[in-house]
Amino acid sequence: MSGRPLLNHSLQSESHASARNDSASFTTVEETKSSPSTPSEPVTFETPRDDVRDPRGTARIIDQSANAKVAIPRLDLPVANQNSRVSRACHNCRKQKNKCSGHRPTCLRCQENNTPCVYVDGKRERNAKHLTAMTSQLEQYETLVREIYPKVDLEVARFVDQALGKISGLSLSSPTTSTHPDENVPNDSPTPSPVPCMEHTLEDFNADTSLQATGFLGEHSARAWLYRLKRLIALKNFATTNDQADISPHLSLASCGFFLDESSISLGNGLDTLAYPTKVIADELVDRYFKVAHASFPLIGKEIFLNQCRSFYSMPTVQPGVKWMALLNIVFAIAAKHSELMGDQGRIDHNTHMVYFSRAWKLSMNENTMLEHPNLQQTQIEGLFSLYFLTTGQINRAWRMCGNAIQSAIAMGIQFRSDSLNITHVSKETRYRLWWALYLLDTLLCVTTGRMPRMHREHCTTPLPVPYKEESFWDEQVIGVIQDNQARAGLVASFLASNSPGQSDLSPGLLPSPHQQSSPVRQLRANLSPYLLYSIDLATVMREAIEILYAPEAVRKSGAETQQAMKSLNNAAENWFARLPAAYRFTDTSADSAVARQRTSLAFQYYSTKLVLSQPVLRFLSSVEDSFNVSHSQMGVVCFNAASQMVDLLPNEPNVAWLLGFSPWWCALHYLTQSIVVLITQLVIQNYTGGNIDPQLLERVQKVHRWLSELSTRDPAFERAWLIFTELLSSQGFNVGLR
Repeated sequence: MSGRPLLNHSLQSESHASARNDSASFTTVEETKSSPSTPSEPVTFETPRDDVRDPRGTARIIDQSANAKVAIPRLDLPVANQNSRVSRACHNCRKQKNKCSGHRPTCLRCQENNTPCVYVDGKRERNAKHLTAMTSQLEQYETLVREIYPKVDLEVARFVDQALGKISGLSLSSPTTSTHPDENVPNDSPTPSPVPCMEHTLEDFNADTSLQATGFLGEHSARAWLYRLKRLIALKNFATTNDQADISPHLSLASCGFFLDESSISLGNGLDTLAYPTKVIADELVDRYFKVAHASFPLIGKEIFLNQCRSFYSMPTVQPGVKWMALLNIVFAIAAKHSELMGDQGRIDHNTHMVYFSRAWKLSMNENTMLEHPNLQQTQIEGLFSLYFLTTGQINRAWRMCGNAIQSAIAMGIQFRSDSLNITHVSKETRYRLWWALYLLDTLLCVTTGRMPRMHREHCTTPLPVPYKEESFWDEQVIGVIQDNQARAGLVASFLASNSPGQSDLSPGLLPSPHQQSSPVRQLRANLSPYLLYSIDLATVMREAIEILYAPEAVRKSGAETQQAMKSLNNAAENWFARLPAAYRFTDTSADSAVARQRTSLAFQYYSTKLVLSQPVLRFLSSVEDSFNVSHSQMGVVCFNAASQMVDLLPNEPNVAWLLGFSPWWCALHYLTQSIVVLITQLVIQNYTGGNIDPQLLERVQKVHRWLSELSTRDPAFERAWLIFTELLSSQGFNVGLR
């Protein structure tokens, strides 16, 4: 309307007598483009133009003589320009098919007729409002479904996934992640894409028992990787066939679960808590425990505990305390679980481990336990409970109980070096090993659950374990090393440093004395204790990877920073491997068989660490181009190679005896699921980019699937995992065979 003079509304109330005004000027209000700080004001023209249009559009020639009168337009209501068109007519004008002026709130015709003027939405506006309302309603439904999803069981989750897949649009944003734009990504990095990192949750973990049983699951857990893999497959299906009927992007975590946290625990009524098995069974169970669990988690002192067991069975009149009886029973429970998996039901009944566990729980966890102050035995019991829950597939309970043990240990000051003269050197070393056993257990559970570590090395001064067998703690030379902090630190450092030429000729397990190479201590076999040192050293790399790559502040890092952190952590892991002595080199098939179990455990731990520190590169996957860049990036190659090398540790055909005898059997499911998720992701990428399927890759996937199938007959957690991956592979057209 710029340039068209408008009448000041106040003129409507003036008298026609103003027409007698002989002034040569008039006042008009115009729309001017003024700055925000300068409002538009009426502008007075002292010398009007020759050609002036009145509001009715009529051109008038104004006499510029001194006595000429100014033409004043009629003061009745103006009418709309006959040539203009309004965007929307009022209801009355539209109904009567009359020309509407479009004035708001009342058009000119309705003013003249003194009738109510109402503007209604047109068809386009009605459709837009309807679409907005439906979109808002759909968002509310999606929010509701996301809240319900984690609470439903596996079968219901699958049914809802398929139903939503038929009506839902594809959305790639995870309900529990946020994004951060990348910049300055290296050349070998994937295309800059949003990198999700856990920094908030949408679930109400207090809502029902199923969510409470699972608990929060972070980005570095294998279950979260499986969740992301299913979303990648949903994207692939949508991009290629536009068919989301099989797998919906709106997945539930319940459809990705394979652990047994929701299982109830019955402690049994009328159980005799002070009962115990015969000496033959007790000896077998205790011996089994120290063979299959103690080396990785030395939660109790081996020699002290064995002496106590011998005294207990040889002297019936000796009455140990209830805490020690609880300790004995939880050791029985862990060993009995291993025996059950091995299939040794002939000597030990099925589910006997639950009986031992119930006795231990009732003896140590009564109604006054939380009111009592922690002591060494209680801390050991809590740590063993955590290990037992881990072996039975109850990960959330294991994580919580490990936290209790850590708090008890901290309350007792075990995280600091002890210089007390009242504590024997054996007791000091036992406490140090207890602390580092909890450190290793906490690291493993943090990776399994995707949660942050609770123990930090910079907050403790507990010395690392001496690299000697526990049976040699009474040797004079070993006592000197344990009591001399400087000598102890030097010896430990020599084991964790690169092998020197002077040590290369030592046979596996023969340890030099820090004081003299020809000492009798050099003849002490130390197959287990050096393994503990190397395991702790590698766990430190794992914890750094978790804190750097998966902590909430990681979301604020650029893609370049994330890539650099992954490379630095990968170098740390490879440096760790380079420092391993020959006896523990798991890539050497001719290595000493005396430490085969420990060597295999280090191998699984090493490849798992490589997977955790490189797996963030798979977050970039969202398109064909991203898939190509990820598969050819440096860290993408590291990730896929680590998964392949982990699978290559397994015999080609499933062998339960091998798994339970030469591997970390307490977390075998965790390692198997880590590897198979990454390998299937690689299969999906090869399909996604149109490349040929690598036959070795497919064979490795089928190999893990065979292992899950074999173990599913012995453990319900493995059965759940087998069913999940069978369905996943079948949906992609891969023939994995039946059990």
